[in-house]
Amino acid sequence: MTIIDRIDGDIVSSSAEKAALAWAELGVRILAVWGVENGVCDCGNPNCENVGKHPIGPAFPHGHKDATTNRAEIRRVFKKYPDANLAVVPPEGLVVLDVDGPTGAKTYRSLGLPETAHLKTGRGAHYYFRYEGSLPDRVPRLDGIDIKTGNGYLVTSPSDHTSGKRYRWNRSGPRRIATLPKDFFAAPESAPRTVNFSESTLRVGQGGRNSVLTSFAGFLRYRGLAESALERVLQALNGEVCTPPLSDGEVAKIAESVGRYEVGSEDAFLSLADIEEEDVQYLAYPYLVRGAANLLDGHMGQGKSTFTAALAAAVTTGKPPPFLTEIEQGNVLFLSAEDDAARALKPRLVANGADVSRIRFQNQPFTLDDKGMFLLRQEVEVHRPALVVIDPVIAYMDSDIDGNSANDTMRFIVKLDYLAREFDTCILLVRHFRKAKTDTPMHRGVGSIALAARVRSALMLGTHPEDGDLRLVAHAKANYSMQGPSIVFELASTGERKPSKVVWHDLRPDLSEYDIVDKPEGQRGRPSAERDFAKDFLHRSLQDGPMEKHKLVHMAEARGITPPTLRRAANELGVIKFRGESGRSMWRRPDAGDPPTKKDS
Repeated sequence: MTIIDRIDGDIVSSSAEKAALAWAELGVRILAVWGVENGVCDCGNPNCENVGKHPIGPAFPHGHKDATTNRAEIRRVFKKYPDANLAVVPPEGLVVLDVDGPTGAKTYRSLGLPETAHLKTGRGAHYYFRYEGSLPDRVPRLDGIDIKTGNGYLVTSPSDHTSGKRYRWNRSGPRRIATLPKDFFAAPESAPRTVNFSESTLRVGQGGRNSVLTSFAGFLRYRGLAESALERVLQALNGEVCTPPLSDGEVAKIAESVGRYEVGSEDAFLSLADIEEEDVQYLAYPYLVRGAANLLDGHMGQGKSTFTAALAAAVTTGKPPPFLTEIEQGNVLFLSAEDDAARALKPRLVANGADVSRIRFQNQPFTLDDKGMFLLRQEVEVHRPALVVIDPVIAYMDSDIDGNSANDTMRFIVKLDYLAREFDTCILLVRHFRKAKTDTPMHRGVGSIALAARVRSALMLGTHPEDGDLRLVAHAKANYSMQGPSIVFELASTGERKPSKVVWHDLRPDLSEYDIVDKPEGQRGRPSAERDFAKDFLHRSLQDGPMEKHKLVHMAEARGITPPTLRRAANELGVIKFRGESGRSMWRRPDAGDPPTKKDS
């Protein structure tokens, strides 16, 4: 039997730390869960499905299994997370009825239970009861009521609720914890309801069963259905429309997950005036964005893995490469489907100067399905890498995902993007180029273009157009900044049968992604025929004097010369750029007289 008879003392304190220490003094294990601010979970995920109710991972990596009564540990965690909510694990002999909304309140009244100490939650109440004897293996299912025992945990006072309310003990009610009647667990469940699906034509096969049941559950939960009722409805749907049906455990997991959603639509839409602006943060400005998915595309065998190793080395040591002013120092996580850790990954990182004590890697093969995402999330939550490299990303897509489907790919990348946002990490997805040419460089990567569309920054790596011994990395997409100048490096030998290392060269702002993908393989590293044509065009067009830039661009495009090619040709010719009297940008040949007094910026 629990030694807790009354709710009093510091248990009712408005300080989460004091309340936690009071519970611990009574032998009740506690854990800190993420707090709530303006209806948003402090965990950092703006789309968190369990706002203010899930354990703080760094402090309790195994959830309620790590709950503690250690006073020093409790003080330490609440000092580090002063806005955390408080949760308790009911000890042996204590049962809590979690009553949710009007449905739960109606069910609770019908039970005729004795008055007992209880607290008010955002949408209902928690009623605390003592219970003598052993709990049954199976507890009754009651509409709108979850029965909480030591198998789980529940948030308690003085925590904040996503509704804006607080968990508060009912001070006007009884402080004593009543005893639950011995026949309570023998009470009949809420009356079952049968559903006739004989007229239904909906059938769902493998690959869509989970999402369809989750969709139904979300709608029903939005309409106010409690978790216990959700599971019964989903089990009925599962048996009739899923071929083959999911296991009972998988269906129960869906019901439990969706049952945590708040009922109603209070938070579905918000006023932008209530949103606090945030500056975009970078791991390596402007190329790699923190809190987002980034992309590195490139030809096979051109050094993508060595380039990512050099980036990882810079992150682990905090020493920026010459093209950056600074780089955030931190841990790195590699998900590498193509490289053996002992024979390829570690030697390559060591060759490029990485601090391998800061690097973790995927030891067992798995794809990023629901289980894989869970494993990745746990790893990121515990070790907090500044950079996560997934190479190649196509290898980590579950077999149920069509990599050429925009919808499938978008859902997959959105999950990764939310993970990056939640833990403020930079996720770098590595992808190979396809062989077929495309209209634009961003469409050249293997799989759906939705991947390139969803990432916030994209790099492209290939052979340098003027020197086949060098590599060019162009900043092809930048959602939050101006595109950075193209990076140049070479793959230098570190010895026979040893991995290469990166040697950085000067930046080339005049080169772009078009210099990587436009040329046929046989012409890479040779002078550009297109640029020679553009230089000849400029020489002839400017021989009679300066011209406005926009007219030159228009004339060049009519001849099939792209603006980047025209710009690079102008730079090689030494074309003088200046502002004319009209204020417009003008170009003239370098041998056409004295330079103007006002240079073009």
